[in-house]
Order: sequence, then structure tokens, then C-alpha cells
Amino acid sequence: MISAEEKGKGWVGRGMPLTRSKDGSRIHVSVIGMKDGEEQDRIDTYAVEPASGKLTFLSATPVMAQLNHVSVDHTGEFLMGASVPSSVIVVHPIGPRGQVQETPSDVVAKASGAHLILTDPSNRFAYAPSLFSHLLYAFKFDENCGTLSPNTPDAIHQSPGAGSRHLAFHPNRRFLYLLNERDGSLMVYRLNPVDGSLHEIMRDWHIGPDLEGDPWGAAVHVSPNGDRLFATERRGNTLAAWDLNPESGHISNRKLVDPAYNPRDFDVTPNGRFLVVAALKGDCLEVFDVSDPSEPPKKISKLPTGSEPGWVEIV
Repeated sequence: MISAEEKGKGWVGRGMPLTRSKDGSRIHVSVIGMKDGEEQDRIDTYAVEPASGKLTFLSATPVMAQLNHVSVDHTGEFLMGASVPSSVIVVHPIGPRGQVQETPSDVVAKASGAHLILTDPSNRFAYAPSLFSHLLYAFKFDENCGTLSPNTPDAIHQSPGAGSRHLAFHPNRRFLYLLNERDGSLMVYRLNPVDGSLHEIMRDWHIGPDLEGDPWGAAVHVSPNGDRLFATERRGNTLAAWDLNPESGHISNRKLVDPAYNPRDFDVTPNGRFLVVAALKGDCLEVFDVSDPSEPPKKISKLPTGSEPGWVEIV
């Protein structure tokens, strides 16, 4: 745990999105600055001690906007970030010691409501869902210089009001799964490895049948072995699990369980046996056994945390 009072050595302001380096030796934290302006938005970088998981502060890098999501490209040389309030996407080089460099290699200045950005498994393309424009931005990515350019087409439009939020790739590199926050839809696309284009295969829903009020989807992830898909929804407090066919990309047999209040981000252990979810308003982490695809996720433990845990990253 990082002390919030240790200025320059921990979180001053609100830490939220996390991402790990490709070798797992570093964690990058997007820190939202204090409202009084004392601390600006930044990326904090920590070294991860392999045996214990202990974090050692390395650097703090100022960034131009509040980053709602951060990721590292597949070369491990660039950190990408998306900002909903500023409607920008940024790319920052990562130095040889793992610290994020202050000067960005690229800024996409008109990315309305960009909530997340990820490169595809080939590292040649990148995708960013938009909460405001209800679409999925599509880019080409130059991994040599860390720049983005519009792909053709430059966006995949969703239903009006969908609120595109979160995505995940299948480990076999052939499929992309898009969670739309505001209409409850879960979209499945086939990914063309040649040009990065997406072809819609099917859609399903991540909301429960008894939901009262508007959908409020949070996150989607594919299991490491590619046989299950998971998604969280905050309004109805649900964790959804689907069977996933790696050959067709289709999802089926959705099962819903009730985690603690307001489930937000989550991650799955590398062996695919356990899922850890952060309950933002439940002030806890919960662990689910997801090892048996024929069964719904089974809650096995609960860990109280500080106020409003929002992100889980398993190294």
C-alpha cells in the first residue's frame, strides 16, 4: 500500500488507472491532481519487487490532462493515455529505466470523450472508445516513433447513446470485445490483421434483467486462456461471465453474480483461476473462483480497502 501523505513518494491527489510494463517490473499510475491545483495530473512510476510485490517509487511525470486510462504498447517503449474531460489521447515515450518521459511523442487533440486506448496484439493498430460520440476510434500506430494516425475507416459507430467505454482483445489476436456503458450492449468484432478493420459478429448485453435505471457498464476482460469473457455493471451491481468460443469469437451462456456495491475494474490471474474486482462504493476487493466454465463465478474472499478502490492490476 502507498501512503497518500508521502508527497513525491506516493499518491497526492487521487490515484486511479494502473498499467504494468510488459515484463511486470514496473507499475504506472495515473494520478488525478488535487482540485485546488496544488498537485497536477501526472503519471507515477514504481518498481515492483518480484518476490514480495513491494512497490518502490521511481518517478513522477506531469501530463497535460486527467487520464482515465493508461496502457503500454507491446514494445514496452510507449505509454498511452486517454482523457474523457479533455477529449485527448496522448502517447509518451518510456525511458530506458522505465520512467515515463514528460514530452509526448504524439497528442490526438480532438478525441471526443476518449475513455481508453489499447494497441492490438500486432502493435500496428490502436482503438479508443468514446463515451461522448458513441463510437470506437481506429488508428494506425507507428511503434518506431510513437505516433497515431487515423485508420480507414477512422471510427466504428455504435448505436445512438451507447457510450462506448472499454474493450479487450482475445489472446488469439482474432477478436475484439467492446463494452458500451450506457445502453448495456457488449459488441463482438472480428479483427482483420492486415488492415485493422473490424467486422461485427454479434452483440449481447452485460446488464441484468431486473435493472432499474440506466445501464452503467464498467469493464470487460477475456480470460488468459480465451475461453471466458467477463464484464462488470455498476447500476445493477453485477459481474457477468460468458462462455467464449475461441474459433468463432461468439459468446454464450451468460451467468450473472452479485459482487459488492458498484463493481468497477477487475483483473484475472494469469492461470485463469481467479478474478479480483474492485467495488468502488463497497470499499473492498472481492476474489471470485472462475476456474470452472460450467459454473458462475464463486465468491471466495473479501478484503476491505481504503475509500473507493477503482482499479485492479495483477502483475
